[in-house]
Amino acid sequence: MSMLLAAVGLVAAEAKAEPPAVVASEPLVARTEVVFGIIGSSAQPAQGSLVSLLGAELGGMSLSLVERPAAEPLSAWARQATLSRRVLAVILLDGRSEQGWRLVIIDAARGRAIVRALPGGIRDDAASVEAVASIVLSAAGALREGLEVASMPLAAVVGDPSEPRLPSPEKDSGPEATPAPATARREPWGVRGQLGASVASFSPKAPTMLGAALALGVSLDGRAEARVFGMAFLPALLRSPLGDFRVARSLVGVAVGPVFRAPTFSFAAEAGFVAERVSRYDATPAAGALGTDARALYRFGGVVAFRLRHTLLRPLSVELVTGGMYFGRSLQFTAKSSNISWSETAWPAVAFAQLGLEVATN
Repeated sequence: MSMLLAAVGLVAAEAKAEPPAVVASEPLVARTEVVFGIIGSSAQPAQGSLVSLLGAELGGMSLSLVERPAAEPLSAWARQATLSRRVLAVILLDGRSEQGWRLVIIDAARGRAIVRALPGGIRDDAASVEAVASIVLSAAGALREGLEVASMPLAAVVGDPSEPRLPSPEKDSGPEATPAPATARREPWGVRGQLGASVASFSPKAPTMLGAALALGVSLDGRAEARVFGMAFLPALLRSPLGDFRVARSLVGVAVGPVFRAPTFSFAAEAGFVAERVSRYDATPAAGALGTDARALYRFGGVVAFRLRHTLLRPLSVELVTGGMYFGRSLQFTAKSSNISWSETAWPAVAFAQLGLEVATN
């Protein structure tokens, strides 16, 4: 009997000595998604612009934008939005208040959040949409690098029914209103460069001339721009009964004006001064006619232009420029013989258009 008990005890000991089963750990999943939601009627008009802008910019950061319609209670919506291990951040634009917008940024991995008040909303602050994009992109970049951008409990920010609600935007002056590391301030100044194709009117025999355009500008606080520009055109061949000759043409000018911005578009109106150089050369006289030496003529005037710019992927944009110039001096080409007189006048008013690519630092 004692031997039987010993055998049973030995089997029990061997059973206890078996190693525990190894549980396979779940593979780490890269957080590459940014969830975006909007609530409130005042913020709804900005949804299309924000989705387009954020989608393009986040794509350049190897992140993807996921739209998730926001619904109350926001605490439940936020918890559902942060469940996936692929979510890096959750962005909520709250436009329910009449005083403005509230932008909520949630760190999905840490379950923390931060709020930024934009009192003007889209009605009073034309830069609010651009500010939202700037804050979101900076926060997403910081989170992707492993940095912390939020310090408040999630429930306190999204307004869990069991937690006190946050004050309205005009009263957000405490620590909870501290913005994320990103700021929505405009850069005080920036440099812009443009290269493109140009077309401009000239004279009855050469209605249009094609060429290239180059511009270098400076933006001031995102509200005004000043630029120096130049245009050079392909030579035009003018024919007359007394012979042929070519005309070369170039312009250089300076202009300044205000800029009106939207999330992906901007419009500028500018006025300035322009100088034109027109040279006649390569004359081929007809039989019995004599040619004169090549020479260059200059004239000066004013320019008014309108520029429409669309952001493709920062800092690259495509820009369309249209405008007009007026010169106080007319240019006339003449040829005479004993029985023939011919002339060609370059128009004092010039219409032009440009289409090109622009690179900007802001």
